[in-house]
Amino acid sequence: MLISSEKQKAVMTENGTHNGVSNGTTSEPSALSEQELEAINETWTLIWNDKKNNGIELFIKLFTHFPESQNFFKDFKGLPIEEVREHKKLRAHALSVMYALKSFIDNLDDEETLDALVRKNAQNHAERGVGEREVKMLLPAFLELLNEQLQEKTTDLHKSAWTKLFGVIALVAREEQNHLK
Repeated sequence: MLISSEKQKAVMTENGTHNGVSNGTTSEPSALSEQELEAINETWTLIWNDKKNNGIELFIKLFTHFPESQNFFKDFKGLPIEEVREHKKLRAHALSVMYALKSFIDNLDDEETLDALVRKNAQNHAERGVGEREVKMLLPAFLELLNEQLQEKTTDLHKSAWTKLFGVIALVAREEQNHLK
């Protein structure tokens, strides 16, 4: 279950991360507090206001932190990062990811819809070999982008809230990958 009955969202926390990517050990899901929900909504507004550019920057940061992640995109495989930055398919996928994140955030108060949205997204990615580890790879890039947007005033609350949300997405990705096996 992703969300508890008291308007708190059950999310996964992680132990033993390296650069935001888990070594495979995770603890049981915990819940987003009301403060964390507010932190997500408040900071998301900054990201969403320039969704196309922020989406592109998210992927450029992902490819910079984890160059092997570029290989999941056949059109970007082997291209220099500046060519990838200008690629029309990056713009399209970046926007698609931003809209997916927006749909998750817009439904943090609707457990059934949130679960269905995250599962559909995870199923689409699992078919391409993108799962829990790859979702977790997005977190350091996202937190870096967030810190830039907040002009380096990102708080521990912001970081923990977004880490938990990405943890939920990663947990569902793992479940969907396991269904494909």
